[in-house]
Amino acid sequence: AGLYFLVSIGLLTSVVSIYYYLKIIKLLMTGRNKEITPHVRNYRRSPLRSNNSIELSMIVCVIASTIPGISMNPIIAIAQDTLF
Repeated sequence: AGLYFLVSIGLLTSVVSIYYYLKIIKLLMTGRNKEITPHVRNYRRSPLRSNNSIELSMIVCVIASTIPGISMNPIIAIAQDTLF
């Protein structure tokens, strides 16, 4: 339908993102960059952070992504009944 420009932009951005992520994977696998930057050296962990907060945030994310999937069919049915 004449959307070749849009397809080419999508392919170009996909190639750039693949290069970026493969570069990160390469650094993780080879371990070349072992020097510690000043920002990482001066980093102090928050005393409020614990495993419980991580678990809580994961539970919230699971619930927030599951509820719309379950409740979407009734919402769509109501919208279709009002429109058609």
